[in-house]
Amino acid sequence: MRKTGRLRGFTLIELLVVIAIIAVLIALLLPAVQSAREAARRAQCVNNLKQVGLALHNYHSSNDTFPPGAIMGQESPLDCSIGNKQHSVFTMLLPYMELTTLYNAVNIVQPAGGGAPIPAIQQTAWTTQVSSFICPSDSQQVSNISGSGNFYSQSSYAAMAGTMDIWRWYCGCPPGIDGFYCFGSINLRPTGMFGYNYGFKMAAVTDGTSNTIAVGETSRFLNDPNNTFNGWNRANWFGGGGLGTTRPQVMASSIPTINAGLQVPEYDQNWVADPFFWQWLNGDPTTNAPDPNFTGQGQFGFRSQHPGGANFLFVDGSVRFLKQTINLMQVYRPLSTRNTGEIISADSY
Repeated sequence: MRKTGRLRGFTLIELLVVIAIIAVLIALLLPAVQSAREAARRAQCVNNLKQVGLALHNYHSSNDTFPPGAIMGQESPLDCSIGNKQHSVFTMLLPYMELTTLYNAVNIVQPAGGGAPIPAIQQTAWTTQVSSFICPSDSQQVSNISGSGNFYSQSSYAAMAGTMDIWRWYCGCPPGIDGFYCFGSINLRPTGMFGYNYGFKMAAVTDGTSNTIAVGETSRFLNDPNNTFNGWNRANWFGGGGLGTTRPQVMASSIPTINAGLQVPEYDQNWVADPFFWQWLNGDPTTNAPDPNFTGQGQFGFRSQHPGGANFLFVDGSVRFLKQTINLMQVYRPLSTRNTGEIISADSY
């Protein structure tokens, strides 16, 4: 005769043990998956910057100069009847990134923004996202139109303006009684590779192309209260949605530390129309030192959503990850200038 018996199943304790083991394995695996995804996003970001670097070099080969950070008012000869165009370095690079069709949709004769009906002329171009201008780790946005009728198309990158506050370089047009006009002053040339109406030749990079930053990351702040974000299509700055902050577009400075947060309210230095007060200095002519109050104003600086630092494109076309703990005075700011004569060791960053 065949013996029969009852099949034995899992006890409750055994089931709980199995579930606990699976949970531990998932907990161990999840950070690795997230790390792998971030590594892939960071690699794509590096590739984006390399495309921008190649476009910059192709532009230089065709025009014997790098493009200006922005095309603003007409200076040579000075014509105050022509308003600021605000077309950016990234717009100038479109034909060199196999985006000639998009570039042809831009009306260079008309300003990039400033109210209806002018922005409507640019609408087709300005509502087009350029994937090469967006880091995958950045908070994804859709091209939008602000309340003033200006279109913004997302960008995760900005050109290096250096160590001077180019955003307040305006003394009126026509010049005042002292004949001082900010854009035309040799004292107010940007210390970095790009500025308003300023683009430089390769020969102007006397610090060395491998020691000079050209472009860096400027991702959107996490939980940013402002709906308008950094865009590639309009080189201007706007107020921070009632927060009392400045939101520069297209260009950024090396005065704030990398990944500095949004500072509200901004530090007020009581700006005056004098070139020595546009250098983020502490106002003491005996020391001529940078004011430490500016190092935390992240809205003027470079930032990313990568942990620990940000990617930067150098003039030679290389891309390097700079840690947010980089020495500010001895390494980071010297890397941001093109002709100040600092010697930076390759093992210092």
